[in-house]
Amino acid sequence: MTVCCRLMAIGKQITVLVADDHALIRSALVAVLNGTEDIRVIAEAANAADAVELAHKHSPSVVILDVEMPGVDAFHAATHIRQLRPNTAIMFLTASDHDRFIEQALKSGALGYVVKSDNPDSIPTAIRAVARGEQYFSPTAADRVRGSSADMRKGRVVGTRGAALSEREIEVLRYVGKGFAKKQIAEMLGISVKTVDKHVTSVMEKLDIHDRVELALYAVREGFINA
Repeated sequence: MTVCCRLMAIGKQITVLVADDHALIRSALVAVLNGTEDIRVIAEAANAADAVELAHKHSPSVVILDVEMPGVDAFHAATHIRQLRPNTAIMFLTASDHDRFIEQALKSGALGYVVKSDNPDSIPTAIRAVARGEQYFSPTAADRVRGSSADMRKGRVVGTRGAALSEREIEVLRYVGKGFAKKQIAEMLGISVKTVDKHVTSVMEKLDIHDRVELALYAVREGFINA
């Protein structure tokens, strides 16, 4: 008997609250989840404040939160839900793969982070994983975190690649993002060109980015500089 069938047999469905301010996305997600044997959506919310209230009322197994909803900050809501319902797992479903958002999700106590552009089949898989107390990151998000699959199963992923950068490396990254040459960066920071080279190499290794253009795009995307 499969895991799904065993869950149905003993009446232990995974109950889910879905919070997304886009009604079309929310309804499509509800339809997909209710089409599975082991997952049932018991509440919907269009904003984070309502998600907190409904999570407290219904005590779902899993709460799915969009990152960018109007009103109350979604990460603050996640923290509040965890305080009210410690046995409820949180996962984020969002269009954004920014390191800073993934970092905030981890700090809020969320176990899952799924990027909407990834395969939608990953959503039920993510729900089952976080309901078991495991971490789950869809492929795009997994590329941004530091940790193996084994770390995720044990809930040990605590940070993103970006969080590994030192203050000096962030300074260098900002100047690279602004298009300054290594010699110019060295003069502005009062260090040698060789030291700048070492910092750039270290940043690229930590971020798994090996092209200066991509590095500049990362700096803009993560808010280190303005576009």
